[in-house]
Amino acid sequence: MAVAMLVSGSIGLFVVKSGQAPENVVFFRCAIACVCVLPICLFHGRKCRESMTSRKLAWMVVSGLFVVFNWIFLFNAFSMLSISLATIVYHVNPFIILLAGAFVFREKIALSDGVWTVLAFIGLLTIVGFGDARLALQEFAGIGLVLLATSLYSGSVLIAKKLSGIPPLFIVFVQTLAGALATFPITSITTMHPDVQQWQFIVALGVVHTAFLYWLIYSAISKIGLGTVAILTFLYPVSTVVIDYLFFDHVISIGESIGAMLILVSAVGVKLHWRMPWSPWR
Repeated sequence: MAVAMLVSGSIGLFVVKSGQAPENVVFFRCAIACVCVLPICLFHGRKCRESMTSRKLAWMVVSGLFVVFNWIFLFNAFSMLSISLATIVYHVNPFIILLAGAFVFREKIALSDGVWTVLAFIGLLTIVGFGDARLALQEFAGIGLVLLATSLYSGSVLIAKKLSGIPPLFIVFVQTLAGALATFPITSITTMHPDVQQWQFIVALGVVHTAFLYWLIYSAISKIGLGTVAILTFLYPVSTVVIDYLFFDHVISIGESIGAMLILVSAVGVKLHWRMPWSPWR
């Protein structure tokens, strides 16, 4: 899981270094990952067929569309906002899932979870410059794209609740296949002129940052507890901040750091259901 989170931190770097439009990057990421995962799905074909229903297949396709358009919005945000800040803001997804669960599945929100959500919102306001100098319109647009992206990702997580019993990598196969088919019409392949190095970044996004990364995550989740997963998730934004500094010389400000810590600590608090010292409820 630690390796998976550290690898995740380099996604933004590879997207930028590929030199391609986000739609092109997402198409090739899906297509390459789909080809990589296909042999594993064929090997476990019988298990996949036994757990498959037309309803579950439809949900997988929908979740795949949510995932790929989440990538498109997030990758577009990288040109408007620093990769590190975009990644940190993206981590508000546990709160979106919490609120969506309350409205869609009528799940009750514990008092402590509500407090963590408020703290994360304060952190978000701190990052976007609440009470400080105004951010440029482009940066506001970038944050808007990140919030839209993480909302779509949260939707895919909620859909995953309906996909119990299906091998995880088969879900990845269907999602990436649906993503490749959905993004192909908007992909400008004829105008692409990537050099050898850019192709290396594109292929790595499909092989390493999708197929291999998902395999690492699913393998880890089956072996470690939720608490460990939540704590190790911290490595993702930390890795991104370091890479953003090393390759793009971007350093987040003190105010942005405070906002980032509020969001990340609150996210772990929600995932682990940490209680407030004064609260008898979870």
